[in-house]
Formats: sequence, structure tokens, C-alpha cells
Amino acid sequence: MLTAFVRGVAGRKNRRPFAAALIASLAMLAPAAVQAKTPGKTYCFNRVCHQVKTIHEMVSLVGTEETLSTSFYDDCKRDRYNPCGLTSSGEKFHPNDADNAASPVYPNGTVLLLWNPANGEAATVRVNNSGPYWGKRKLDVSRGVAEKLGFKNKGVAKLVVKVVSAPTLAEARYKKNRRYDAVPGHLGAFTSVASAHSGMVLAMAKADAIKLAAADMIATQENAEEDDGVTPADGLRAAARRALGLKPDVRRIAPSTLTADALYARMRQAF
Repeated sequence: MLTAFVRGVAGRKNRRPFAAALIASLAMLAPAAVQAKTPGKTYCFNRVCHQVKTIHEMVSLVGTEETLSTSFYDDCKRDRYNPCGLTSSGEKFHPNDADNAASPVYPNGTVLLLWNPANGEAATVRVNNSGPYWGKRKLDVSRGVAEKLGFKNKGVAKLVVKVVSAPTLAEARYKKNRRYDAVPGHLGAFTSVASAHSGMVLAMAKADAIKLAAADMIATQENAEEDDGVTPADGLRAAARRALGLKPDVRRIAPSTLTADALYARMRQAF
């Protein structure tokens, strides 16, 4: 359709060189299909090249911070520079979710903590795509992240970026229709990146505690007929003790009156 349009504009007689040049120019501007991103390799687009960091390099960067000029990208139906289809990790792009990002230097699977010093808003994201290849920019977040961090209208913001965890080699490789483990996403407003990190740890611990409690309840229900003395509440208390690093016999820490708010309060004290 694009070729037909260009030829229609250029005319049929004596203007073929112009049409060919115009088609070539537009092809350079059009987004290319997303390719798998391999740690250690260099990728170039539109004369901009970046080398993806190796897994070893990422392990050494865990806990480090840097300030990056960050943009955002949207669904291919709204963003003409974003090709449709799967991301370079093989995961489907979720533009509405405030938990994913693209980077030409961080391998897929990398977990980052983002903090906007302009308003204190923070989010935890997982890198699952390549790009942007625009100047020296090294991070492109989803529209959902940009909305939560308050820079969607501006388009670009300087964010403090902290490396939370490095990916495994399996996480960094392309896997069609993959689905990474969830990360907390938007965390709220904090006075510093250090306090944002504490909020992220708490959010992750709370999510793990909920998963453990659910698993214990299921196991308890399956064994209820064999042991009448065990109840789902015991499963929740056991999960709370594991989340807080307590010994199984310290029952006074998790009484039968334990509520979700009480568990959350104890976890705040622990972290």
C-alpha cells in the first residue's frame, strides 16, 4: 500500500527515480521487526548501535544506580515506531501495565527499580524488549509506567535507575509467547530511591507471603481429612512464620487472631 501511494504521488512517467528514492527513505523510517536480543552482542538501527551487556556484567551491576533520560512507547496501533508482534524476549507487549520496559543495553529479564526525582513516584519493571535506538537513550518504558511516573505528557523524563536483579541465561533468551514472573510495578511516591527500594522489597515480600499462604491453604485442605487438628488458619500462620524467618515452634508470633493487616504490619517491622 505504501509503494502504491508513493507511485501515485510521483506519477507514471519520467519520475521513477524520485519514487524509488522516496520509497527507500520511507523504508528506513519504518519500524523493523523485533529481533531476539542476545547478551554481549551489538545491534544497530538507523545508524545507532548499542551493545547488550553480558550476564556477568549484569551480576556485577546489581545494586548500582544511574540516571537515564527515559522515554515511553505504546501499542503499535498508537505508536508508529513500535512494530506489532511479540517483543524481543518473546513475551507479548503490555502497554497498559506499569511493569515492563525496553532497553538496548540491559538484557531481557533484568529487573530495574525506577524513581522519578521530580515527583517521587517509583516503579519496579522487568526489561522484556529491545530499543529505543534514538540517540544515546537507553530505556523505553511502557505507556503504563510513564503514566504512573508522571511523564506521559512530557514524553521524556530523567529517572534514577537501580539494577535490582540480573537475568539468568534462560530468562535472557528468546522464548516465543513466554511470560515472566510478575514484578510489583507501580510502588507509589517516595522521598528517595533508597526508600523506594525498601517499598519494593516490602511489596515483593507481601506478594510472596500471599503465595505461600495460598499454597499452604490448598495443601492443608487436601490433608484435612487425615489430620483434623490442622486448619487453613494454621497454613496462613505457617506462611507468616516463613516470611518473617521465624522457627515453626514460635506460635506466639502468629496467633489464631492473625489478620492480613497484622501480617502486613509485622512484615513492615521485619524489613
